[in-house]
Amino acid sequence: MRIDRVRLKNFGGVTEAEVRFAAIGVTIVHCPNEAGKSTLMQGINVLFDHRDDSRKEEVRKTKPVHRDVGSEVEADIEMGAYQFTYFKRFHKDRETRLTIHAPKAENLSGREAHDRVQQILAGSVDTALWRALRIAQGQQLDMPELNNQPALAQALDRAAGQTKSGEKEEALFEAARNEFARYFTETGREKDDPIGQARARAAEALARVQSLQSQLKEIEDDIGRFASLEKSVATHRRGLSALEDARKKAQADWDEVSMLAVDIDRAHAQHQLSAQGAQAIQAAREHRVGLVRRVKQAAEAARQAAALHTSSSGTYARATEQLNAARATREAAQTVADQRDADEALREADLKFRDAEFALVLMKERLAHVREADTEAARANAVVASTKITEKLRSSIREAELALKTAQGVLNVASPQLTITAMSALSLDINGVPQALVAGQARVITVSELVCATLANVADFRVEPGTSAHALRQAVTDAQHLLTKACAKAGVATPEDAEHAWTALQDSKRTTADRDRVARQHLRDLTRESLERLVQTTTATVAAYPSQRSSAHSGQRSSALPLPASVDQAKELLGAASQAAVLARRAFQDAESAFRPLQIHFAECAQDSAVKTALLEQAAKDERLETERLEGERHTCGDEELNNRLAFAQTAVAAALENLRTAKERLGNRDPLSIKAILDSAEPALKNAREQSDRQEQHLIALRARLELIGDKGLAQALSEAERVAFEASDALERLLRRADAAKLLFNLLSAEQQAMRKAYVRPLREGIERLGRHVFGSTLRVDVNDQLQVASRTIGDVTVSLEQLSTGAREQMGLLVRLAAASMVSKDGGVPLVLDDALGSTDDSRIEAMGAVLRIASQNLQTIILTCSPERYVHVGARVSVKMD
Repeated sequence: MRIDRVRLKNFGGVTEAEVRFAAIGVTIVHCPNEAGKSTLMQGINVLFDHRDDSRKEEVRKTKPVHRDVGSEVEADIEMGAYQFTYFKRFHKDRETRLTIHAPKAENLSGREAHDRVQQILAGSVDTALWRALRIAQGQQLDMPELNNQPALAQALDRAAGQTKSGEKEEALFEAARNEFARYFTETGREKDDPIGQARARAAEALARVQSLQSQLKEIEDDIGRFASLEKSVATHRRGLSALEDARKKAQADWDEVSMLAVDIDRAHAQHQLSAQGAQAIQAAREHRVGLVRRVKQAAEAARQAAALHTSSSGTYARATEQLNAARATREAAQTVADQRDADEALREADLKFRDAEFALVLMKERLAHVREADTEAARANAVVASTKITEKLRSSIREAELALKTAQGVLNVASPQLTITAMSALSLDINGVPQALVAGQARVITVSELVCATLANVADFRVEPGTSAHALRQAVTDAQHLLTKACAKAGVATPEDAEHAWTALQDSKRTTADRDRVARQHLRDLTRESLERLVQTTTATVAAYPSQRSSAHSGQRSSALPLPASVDQAKELLGAASQAAVLARRAFQDAESAFRPLQIHFAECAQDSAVKTALLEQAAKDERLETERLEGERHTCGDEELNNRLAFAQTAVAAALENLRTAKERLGNRDPLSIKAILDSAEPALKNAREQSDRQEQHLIALRARLELIGDKGLAQALSEAERVAFEASDALERLLRRADAAKLLFNLLSAEQQAMRKAYVRPLREGIERLGRHVFGSTLRVDVNDQLQVASRTIGDVTVSLEQLSTGAREQMGLLVRLAAASMVSKDGGVPLVLDDALGSTDDSRIEAMGAVLRIASQNLQTIILTCSPERYVHVGARVSVKMD
């Protein structure tokens, strides 16, 4: 493909422009930004890609912004054997015209013209490769997508010595891909349509067959169950009569055994009652003996408790006397210790009071220092605020003063001098100033300006400086003016005033800085407000202490203690009070130590006395209660009467035991539990047999009704039809799977072959990139190209870096080298234009010349179009055509 000419009219922001391009080599189209160079390629895009009635965004952007007319684009194009002129007008008065000049003349318009161009384009140009090789304005020069580009594949085939990527091969691979896509997804999974649906149809037909087979089998099973049930019902009816006879016999046996068991239970109960009565009388007899014994024991315990109580009472009285004496001693010691503690607390408070007085003096001094520093800082801040002088102004004044002195010195040195020497005493008038000279005295006058001198009434002298002195004097005047201006700007009259102001400013700043230092030194971790509050609080505390001291200790001995006059005296008095308090507490502890054992001994004696008293009282009570209980029981039943009752009860027990033995002999060897178990099992067996017989008869009736109602319902015929449908569905699925497997196998083989071809493509593409790239990166350049025809890394010398690690400029250069190599390879088949819109914006000057040379070399056999606003960046390209758009 080759673009010979493009003409735009009323296209976006372009009123009208026409550009002709070199058929081979580089064409540079340059103009300022927004002048329409990028619009040229936009025009080519909409010309080929969209009909004249399209409403897409790319077409709507071409509508002219300054008039209500249609946007027009026209181009002269060569595509393979075709040469034609293609025209379109969009938006208003829409029109499409196609004039084919070769291989034979044709004139088409409208939709027919658009379709004809699309047909030519599809058969002659690899449009995907054309888009991949383009670099649009504002886009980074990234790696192009070269994989699956037919034109490039054919060129790489030739370079690799293969012939596997022609149109037939591509068509075969595309057909295999399409056939594979009919049955499988991109990941190789079966598609629901058609494989999944075919599997579902086969499964559904098989399920229908299985369902009908299951129904027929159920009918056959029901017929067998019906015959078996008839026999079982007859058998159960005969068994019910035998079970009924067995139940009646078991009931009669149980009734007889039950009567004998009742007699035995009655005799056994009578024996138990007799035995219990005898046991109760025997227990009463034993209780009476024990009661007599406990009365004797209680009397002896009362006697022993009285003796222990007498001994314990004497010990308790002596312990009480000793405890009272020790308590009095301890209380006296505690009173003295409390008084000494109060004296010590008062002396501690006195010391704190004197310490607070001293601290108050220090705090007031600190606060005074801070306030004084604040006052000085305020004055200093006022000076700083009122002073205009700065270090820069001071430097300018000093420089201006130095310049003035230098100019004056130059003027004095370079100006002529008038020397007047008096031969005798004389009077002079120089510039109106009377002067007197004695004999031999000389006066030197620098003539930097007009000098007028009068010698008495003898002569007048007039001396004027030359032109050079005038220039020097003007320099002095200018320097004086600059000095005056600098002083005025700083708010001073003279340089000396400026120095004084500068010194005052620095002193003020130091004063301000000293304020912060003084504040940190005296405030420490406080603020001014907190220090003032602390002074006020401490002042109030100090002032209130004497009255608080008197009121707090009024009526106490410590109130007579005088207030110490100083901190040292307070410390001395506190030491003495502390020592006296220690001695008093020690005396109290000694009294306490003596009191504690006596207190413990007293408590033990008191507890022992209370225990002995309680034991005595309890023993006397026990003796009285046991005696009263024995007398009460003897009053109810005497000892002799109790013995007679015991003998009668023992006789009744022997008679009841004989009756029980006789009843057991009548029962004999018969087992009531076995007879009861037989009766208990006969009843539920008869019930279960009846229920089972009823259920079988009901089931037999239901089964007979079901067989009469259902019959076979034509199930055999339905089963035959279902088996036919299932066979057809299964056969169709197998044939579909065979086709799918064949398509998958063919596609996988062709894909593997294509992957092998891509690996073979790597070498010629890599060699093309390296051949061009060595002009830029040197002779040691090597690049690694992967199977996707993408540059993975770059090696220069022994240093290899990945593409992502390269700088923006280096990646931009590699992207252009890849495009040039690919475009050069396809140029033998006609190729496609290489369009660069404002490329190499990130390439530095050291490589721009080399990239220009590469563009020149690579474009010898292809059409390269460069759109730029900086044509000087492409001066080394050697463009065949250079077009400036207005």
